[in-house]
Amino acid sequence: MSTGVHRPSAPARRGWLHQLVVLAAFAVLAVSVRSVLSPFVLYLLFLYLVWPALASSPVAVRLAAAGSALMALWVAQTAGLLLAPFILALLLGYILDPVVDWIEGHGLPRSPAIWMLALPLLGILALLVFVVIPAVADQVSQLISNVPGYLRTLETWADHLRAWVVGLGIKGLDESTVPRLRDVDAQALVNYLQQRQSELAEGGLQAVLGLGRGIGAVLTVVGYLVLLPILAYYLLRDWDGLRERLAELVPPGSRAQVLGFAAEYDRLLGRYLRGQLFLAACVGVIIGVGFWILGFPYALLLGLLAGVLNFVPYLGLLASLAAAVLIAVFSGHFLGGLLKVAVVFGAEQVIESVIGPRIVGSSVGLHPVWVILALALFSFFFGFVGLLLAVPAAVFLKLVLSAALRRYRASRWFRGGDAGTQVDRTGGVAEDTGGV
Repeated sequence: MSTGVHRPSAPARRGWLHQLVVLAAFAVLAVSVRSVLSPFVLYLLFLYLVWPALASSPVAVRLAAAGSALMALWVAQTAGLLLAPFILALLLGYILDPVVDWIEGHGLPRSPAIWMLALPLLGILALLVFVVIPAVADQVSQLISNVPGYLRTLETWADHLRAWVVGLGIKGLDESTVPRLRDVDAQALVNYLQQRQSELAEGGLQAVLGLGRGIGAVLTVVGYLVLLPILAYYLLRDWDGLRERLAELVPPGSRAQVLGFAAEYDRLLGRYLRGQLFLAACVGVIIGVGFWILGFPYALLLGLLAGVLNFVPYLGLLASLAAAVLIAVFSGHFLGGLLKVAVVFGAEQVIESVIGPRIVGSSVGLHPVWVILALALFSFFFGFVGLLLAVPAAVFLKLVLSAALRRYRASRWFRGGDAGTQVDRTGGVAEDTGGV
């Protein structure tokens, strides 16, 4: 009489026991020789051990996938700067692929379609490199040279505030306890900033792009300028074929589920990335051109700052607005400057509220706090590569957590043992319809 409980056979149990012994021996060996083995060598040994079981054991497949994920994290942390051009090219190809498909759909072969799209992009890049960046550098130098005047204005306000505080007659607050701002040497501060300006710029590029010094920095810049377009071109040319080959690697039994997840991921990530990129460009142009028309100082610098920081929800707006308010306060035209700031940022917010939902879409579902947390954590652990991977990883984790929560809410444990619901393979809830 069958009890309905499947028990593994003796050979199967011996096979599992053999695998556990092998893994335990491998773990002991790895710990013993960890001082002479790199993670890459350990990863190769790990794959060698689990390789025979990949064709028959789902557990071995999961172990290999988990080990590969850990290896990818280690590579991203240790060699991320070398991978940055490749990841940038991958993101660029992902963003531009729908545009190339649209051009190709109008009768133009794919390679000419890519070149047709690349020419204006190269023109924009040349404009940024040879016009915008030098102009921004000049405005930064001008801002540093104006620091003494700003400090004198601040000293005057601080002296009035100090006199008002001392005049209150509060015990403990008198001429000797309230400090004076005039003790700050403005010219020494300016000299320091001018001496450190090039070092600060070089340090910023090192932090972002991983630049070295001397010939190393030149080679890194050349690598970005030359390697990035070449990689992006070949990825765009073979994009559809790469997607098909990746789909063929998914087991047939799980292909519908995995491809459904990938389609939803592509929809959310593509809309967010393309929308945010276009929206950031619009915000930068609106603020820069608006301040330039009104004659506000450092218009180009503020426009670039607002556009770049717009990728960080809310914090970008607050940071660029704070910078504009400070410039307005110290420019010598207090009320007029604040009025210009209010007009430009007010107009930008009105325009963004109109075009933002159309560009990004209201169904992306990425909460600003989630995006900020992803940017902060990934940039902290992986640097510039982390910034590139933060949003894709945030979208992926959102979908995984959403599926996990659906499974949890549909579980018998959550529903108090209710057997009237079933969980489908994608994590959704299917109500029991009595066999229909």
